[in-house]
This record gives sequence, structure tokens and C-alpha cells, in this order.
Amino acid sequence: MPLPMVHLSVAKKIAEAGFEIKDLSLFYLGSISPDAIHMRENADRYAKKLTHLGNPSSVNMNFTDESEDEYVNLKLDFVKINKNKVNIDFLWGYVIHILTDMYWFKMVYNKFFDDYKKDTAPIQDERWAYYNDTDRLDQILFNECEWKDDVWQSLKDVEYFDFLDLLSAQEIKAWNKRTLHWFDSGESQHKNPIKYITKSNIEKFICVCSETIRKSIVESK
Repeated sequence: MPLPMVHLSVAKKIAEAGFEIKDLSLFYLGSISPDAIHMRENADRYAKKLTHLGNPSSVNMNFTDESEDEYVNLKLDFVKINKNKVNIDFLWGYVIHILTDMYWFKMVYNKFFDDYKKDTAPIQDERWAYYNDTDRLDQILFNECEWKDDVWQSLKDVEYFDFLDLLSAQEIKAWNKRTLHWFDSGESQHKNPIKYITKSNIEKFICVCSETIRKSIVESK
């Protein structure tokens, strides 16, 4: 699914749109934390489904309009159910990450998949073609980002805790550390030309996704 700069960009736009947040550090930490499952030794697809609040038996994320609405409502209900158990700002960031994944699948990944399948001479297999484009574009977003220093400082100053029964404080801390150093080299490790996803695709996605999620949150209250 999308890489850190996309998730943080969506969270930042929602925060700037007047969404009430008391602790931006925890909000931004929440917005990257579902992927902290990658820090768990031997974590499998089942474990990732759980931390992304999905049905572990589901093998894809294809939605009709009706099932999409149901999916969104279930994730917003997760916030309501757990708001007295864990910091609410972290919780909102966490759920926004998961909704961003869903919209990314619909708006960006499906188009990538179709374009890749139409390519009669791909130079990489599907997985590496996807990560070549997304990782190179995420690095470009970071290099051009005007607010990254503020968000990175927020993530450096954050306090950690176990998140319900889904993630340990150590897993969240390890993923945050990895994210903070994700872009240190200044260039992506992938070197093939960007072919299937464009920077304008991603910039449009960030705007549309953030506003769609914001409206869903407002309507749910």
C-alpha cells in the first residue's frame, strides 16, 4: 500500500482542515503505526490483516459502493469503541492510515495493476515495478516537502505505548525509527524509470483521499 510520505501527507491535510487534535505527535505516530507489524518477527499476512482491522480470511480489498461505506463505518466505529482505552489522537491517526490504504487500493493500485498488465515488455515483475514507482515517488515527495521538519520533530518527541492487543510499544517504536530514517540517503534504492504511477497521480490522491476521509469523520459524529 502507500509508503510513509503519502500516509503522513494525508494526515497532515486532515489536521490542517480543522480536525480537532490535541497531540499532533501521537496523531502522526498513529498514521504510520499499522505498518509497525513489519517489525514483528515472522509476522505473516494474517497478522497484518489484524493490525489493519481487516478480516484475516479476506484475500483482497475490492469494494462495491455499499461495502465500501460499510468498511468505512466499521473503521470509524473502532474509534468510538476504543476512545476511552487509548489516546484518541493516536487512534484517529491509526484509522486514517487504514482508510487511506483502502482508497489507495481503489484509486491508485488498481490503475497501476491494469497498466502493468497492459505492458507488453515490463522490465520488472509486478511487485518490484510497484515498489520502484512508489518508493521513488515517496522520496521525491519527501525531498520537496516544506513541512517535513515539523512532522519529523513531532515523531522524534513522541511517547510509546502498547496499542490494545494489536501492537507492542517496542514494535511501534521500531517502525517509527525506521520511518524517521527512511529517506536519509536522499534518493530511492530503486533506480528504474518511474513508469506506471505519476507524481500528479499521488498529489491528486492525497487531496481527494484526505477530504473524503475528513467528510466521513465529520458525518459520523
